Formats: sequence, C-alpha cells, structure tokens
Amino acid sequence: METVIVGGPHSYVGKTLAAEIAIRALLPRRIGAIKLTVADGERDATHDHGASALAVADAAGICGRGASCGVCETVSASIPSRIITSERAIRKNGTDTRRLSDAGAIGVAWIIALRGDAPRAVAAATDQLAARGAELVVIEGTTALEWLAPAASVLVATEPGRHWKRVALERVASCDIVLRNLVPSPSGSEAAPLQFWEAHPVACDLAEPRDPGRLAYEAKLRALLAARAASAN
Repeated sequence: METVIVGGPHSYVGKTLAAEIAIRALLPRRIGAIKLTVADGERDATHDHGASALAVADAAGICGRGASCGVCETVSASIPSRIITSERAIRKNGTDTRRLSDAGAIGVAWIIALRGDAPRAVAAATDQLAARGAELVVIEGTTALEWLAPAASVLVATEPGRHWKRVALERVASCDIVLRNLVPSPSGSEAAPLQFWEAHPVACDLAEPRDPGRLAYEAKLRALLAARAASAN
C-alpha cells in the first residue's frame, strides 16, 4: 500500500490542513487517511491531559476528544494502541478526523499508540482501510517518518514556532516536500532550526487555495505519485 506522510515539528503548524490538501490533490484515487497520535515520548503541554479518560474512551461512540480528554492516557503497557474507526467518533464536529473525512477520504482511522506499538497499529489500520477499498493512505503523523518509506513525505512548519521534535529535526532533510506555512499568528516565538532552512522550504499560505506556494505543493505531490506509478509499471 502506498502512503503519503504529512508531518510537522510540533502542533499548530498546519499538518491537518496539509493532509486535507494532499487528499484533495490526489483525488479521484481512493484514499484512506490515518491520524496518528503517539502518546508517549515528546508530548507537548497541549497533549498532556489528565489521567481519568480511559473509561470515557471505552464508552460507546466516545473518541476521547474534548477539553480534558486524556487522550495520551487511553493507552498503556497493557493496551499499547487503539485504532478508532467508528463513524460517531471519526466524524465528530471540530475534529481533525472529521476534516480528513470531509476532504474526500473513503475511510479514516485515528490511532493512539505508544511509540513502540505505532508501527504495528499503522500496519493494522492500513489493512483495514485497504479492505474498504483504499489504494493510497495519507498519514498525518510525524513519527511515521521513523519507519515508513512513503511514496511522498511532507513536512510543514512555521517560522517562528515552538521547539522542534527530534524526529522532525532528523527527517526534514530527507522529506520530499518541505513547507513554510505563513500563518497569521505563529504558535510560538522560537526560531526554526538551521535544518529547516537547509531543506529549502516552499513559502506558502496553505489556507489560501490560489496561493502559489500551495499550488506548487499540490503539483509536486501529484508529480511524485505519478513518477512512483510510472516506475512501478
């Protein structure tokens, strides 16, 4: 199964928007989507919730999102990952998974996993999406860059921003597409690292459909997938 990975160095850089754009750009192919949340290691404050949400996440149709959702605490050594696919959860208003679904994905899976179990969980979710007819999977999740060799890899960041995750620092140089998203209000004040600039990021306003940088992103993504298909034939 071919994959496209969309990652970023931290939250609020436009990863979900970049993944939505990728899905729409690659239609009419039958595309599945995965939202990957790695629940250990390099958490930031916005994802470090209270520890009482396991019972909530187990309740019928409740996905664990909310003001004090406790997403990170719904997995543990005994339950190292969860794959959420119920329509009530995936299409809950205001969620990233709803956005991926609305972009045109034929199926969406939200994975919450400890770092060590993430590869197995992504493989299992990919198989589920393939069974629903997906021929390509767009994964929103930087950590997947650690073990997958995607058909295309995208990293989106802002300047300034916040402290970069290790995996983003290590993988930005090898990503096929690196974007500098020109958001109105960056989420932090920390300068982007040298590795970002050495990757020659494309300046773009991902929220503007006719922005030249966004159009260049869409065109390069299509070209990468077309080249991959041609080499396979």
